[in-house]
Amino acid sequence: RFPMPHRADAHIHLFENAYPGTFSARPGVQIDEAACYNSLADDVNIEAALVICVQSGEGTENNNEYVADLKSKYDWIFPAAFVDPDTPPSLDTLKRWRDKGFVGLVMYPENSKSVSDFPNEIWDWMIEHRWIMSVNAKGEAWTVWENVLNRHNQLRLMLSHLGLPERVIDPITVSQARAGLTHQNNLARYPEVRVKLSGFYALTEPWFDYPHEMAWPYVEVLADTFGTDRLLWASDYTPCLNYQTVPQTLELLWKMPFLNDEDRNRIGGSNLLQMLGEIS
Repeated sequence: RFPMPHRADAHIHLFENAYPGTFSARPGVQIDEAACYNSLADDVNIEAALVICVQSGEGTENNNEYVADLKSKYDWIFPAAFVDPDTPPSLDTLKRWRDKGFVGLVMYPENSKSVSDFPNEIWDWMIEHRWIMSVNAKGEAWTVWENVLNRHNQLRLMLSHLGLPERVIDPITVSQARAGLTHQNNLARYPEVRVKLSGFYALTEPWFDYPHEMAWPYVEVLADTFGTDRLLWASDYTPCLNYQTVPQTLELLWKMPFLNDEDRNRIGGSNLLQMLGEIS
């Protein structure tokens, strides 16, 4: 059993109505996702969780507001508001979200170049208040963020799910992993960029291949390139429940021989807790 000092989870989802394709949406499953995670948080000693809001389909249109309401009930919730990359929020909107307890923004920009056209005042405000910018993207889609970071190099960008490199079907070497992370590694020169170690089910074949050892070379490369002080454990609750338990997503760190216990404790909690403590 791995030791459990204070933990912090850098990527979870909470929906009032189950998101399609997740464990909660399976026939016969009816759960209060927030109450269930609250119980799991007690088991694993999770002190804080970055809740990644998503508004991208039927039943999710009001996820920002739903999670904001949950914030008053669970003190471990630190929400990041979903924004459409083609529709920049106003400063008034950011301030209103901050008053509701939000600590950052979420984008799923895919190949959208529109983030380069976001008003500078948005990025400047986020930097001033140490807000988080959580992004799901892959491959060349990361290059658009170089345009943003060249102008705003203190932006706290988070790459979700290791930056989504290609799924590994056969074992790869560290050199192959490094080549597969070229666009992600290019962002390491910006000091406030972090990478979430999450979503391993999406990086190996089959999806349920715990402990996803074929994807470990990716982690080894990211630890070398970014340093373990810029890596963050994340469970990806509730999607992870289709493939593994929340404790297993954390235990995964203790199975990787190239990490030591100090690395694991930083990645598993203290790195994110420090970030959250600096948000104003």
